[in-house]
Amino acid sequence: MLPMIYMSVVDEDDVPDFEEIYKKYRDKAYMTAFDILADAMLAEDCVADVFMALARNFQKIHKLKSYEIARYIVISSRNRAYDIAEKEKRSRTAEPADGLEIPDDNALSDISIALWKELIGKLKPTDRDILYLRLIKEYDYREISAILGISYDAAKQRFWEAKKKLIRMLKEGEQC
Repeated sequence: MLPMIYMSVVDEDDVPDFEEIYKKYRDKAYMTAFDILADAMLAEDCVADVFMALARNFQKIHKLKSYEIARYIVISSRNRAYDIAEKEKRSRTAEPADGLEIPDDNALSDISIALWKELIGKLKPTDRDILYLRLIKEYDYREISAILGISYDAAKQRFWEAKKKLIRMLKEGEQC
């Protein structure tokens, strides 16, 4: 079954053609991405990105010959996978911004619920939402990206930015 997100981008008349291309080349795109990323979830994200780009440009692409479409999908999957791998590499090696250290769980457990509520109440609603989805509901970044309608990378970035804001506020509150 073709994911609904693609059908919202592709013209109604082109849906059967797009669905045929999706079914025919999805596995090839996945294997290309997985060979580079060695991570099933990242490979799935890569395939989703590639087919979303294909859907956006389907009027031009569906006129190509079969072997040209296959080549387009494989090259796009490979390039997108390398981009994702590079971003993952940078995010794994990145130091916390501004020398910000994350307090351990024992230090956090001593903080009163009233202070937590006060600090969380000072956050923007978007920051509160992403913290809630990740920490309370324990959704992964892929689920969060689907819920909020943002990319996987944006979900990750927003979570870490919101967490850093909360930690800064916590440190400022301890100094008072």
